[in-house]
Amino acid sequence: MVRGRFIPVNLQIWRRVGLGLLLILGSAGCSTFSHYPTGMETTTLAPLRAGKTPDYKKNFGPRLQGNTGVLFAMEMGRVAQVTGDADASREAFAKASALTREQDEKAVISASGAAAQGGAVLVNDKAIPYRAPSYERTLVHHYQALNYLTTNDLTGAGVEVRLANREQEEARRKREAEINRAKSKRKNPEAAPEATADGEERDPHLDKVYAGLDQVAGEVKSSFQNAATFYMSGVIWEMLGEQNDAYIDYKRALEIYPENPYLQADVVRLGKRLGMREDVDDFARRFPAAADTPAAGTTAWADKARLVVLLDQGLVIPKEEISVAYPLGRTLSAIALPAYTIAPPAPVPLVVKVDGKRAGTTAPICNISALAARALGEQMPGILTRQIARVVAKTAAAEVASQQGGEIVGLLAAIYNVASEQADLRSWLTLPAHIQIASVWVTPGEKEVALAAPGDGTTWSGVVTLTAGKTTILYVTQLDYAVFSRIMMQP
Repeated sequence: MVRGRFIPVNLQIWRRVGLGLLLILGSAGCSTFSHYPTGMETTTLAPLRAGKTPDYKKNFGPRLQGNTGVLFAMEMGRVAQVTGDADASREAFAKASALTREQDEKAVISASGAAAQGGAVLVNDKAIPYRAPSYERTLVHHYQALNYLTTNDLTGAGVEVRLANREQEEARRKREAEINRAKSKRKNPEAAPEATADGEERDPHLDKVYAGLDQVAGEVKSSFQNAATFYMSGVIWEMLGEQNDAYIDYKRALEIYPENPYLQADVVRLGKRLGMREDVDDFARRFPAAADTPAAGTTAWADKARLVVLLDQGLVIPKEEISVAYPLGRTLSAIALPAYTIAPPAPVPLVVKVDGKRAGTTAPICNISALAARALGEQMPGILTRQIARVVAKTAAAEVASQQGGEIVGLLAAIYNVASEQADLRSWLTLPAHIQIASVWVTPGEKEVALAAPGDGTTWSGVVTLTAGKTTILYVTQLDYAVFSRIMMQP
């Protein structure tokens, strides 16, 4: 009798254990793509580096809904564009924009939003629908504008850069409001967490996390504005004949990235044309090398064609998970946080040659990895708040489970806490690490154009049609030894 009763009890226990483990594993991976981000290397990034076209429709197409729909739409749009499918890219980026608008239009607290946040407390931040940070949202419009340029649709490109600029401006206002709110809540500054120059509060227990973010971000002070998009906007406005708008966006780009020589020359060139004397005098003092740039519209440019090189180089670095000991009451708890710990390789300028003669050298204008690191730093207070709430809730639940259900249930709860403790590592991984530009004025005609790294031979070469008084854009993506390109001519 004893033996007969003993066996079914064991079976029941182990059935519960097995069922619990299945629930744990299912919950820990709920609403996530098993190949993201680790599988991105094999399914997408490695083929791109080898110059091959990944099966982006299979990888991302079925996953354009749900918690990660925005992210996969952006990934699909970028891969399709790089590999030459402008139509698929345009459709995917339009999907990403539509999903982002849907997110923005929802109430701050909605039934679905509350459920997602609740799931994040019980599981991890990957249960929350992915919301693209401002720099990613801006770059959706940036690359969508290039899709329109591919089909000579200058009007469509103009709409996209205007949306990109609006996104950057709205993000700036939101960030300023967040900083002001944080300052107003700081009743006792001496007891408050460390604050940076822009008012961002930093928890001193996360010094290791912030040290890595600062290393990657470098001199970038915010994540919501990038000079590359403002510069491309200026180029498009010039192609549309809107010199005032072009001048404004060149100036915005220069404020963000004043070291770029092409920006310096372009603001002087258009500033002189538009009669901006005070600006031009200031630019001449700050950038003496560009001071003698002739005014746009003068005879110096009358018989010249403009070649603009847009160079995407490398791949943005992925987030990593790190474990941080954090004090909760009288104990230290380990919490998992996303982080950036290693900066990407420095950009490598390429020499621009036209018919074998050196015409210029590409110059950096945007470090996207730095924008990503700064964005994560701006998000960290919210991430930490959710993480602490999660640890507290899980610990309390484990204690209750152990008291009411015995050791096995308590063990299951402990296993669940470990298995589900994962940092949210989602981000747009097919973005470049760096964007560089060049803008050269040459004699028109059918020209042999080449981009060459110093000492490494030719990176790209081809015949480019250059028309007097018009702009030709050479868009090149360089991933290790793979190079993808597209030539876009002003109609």
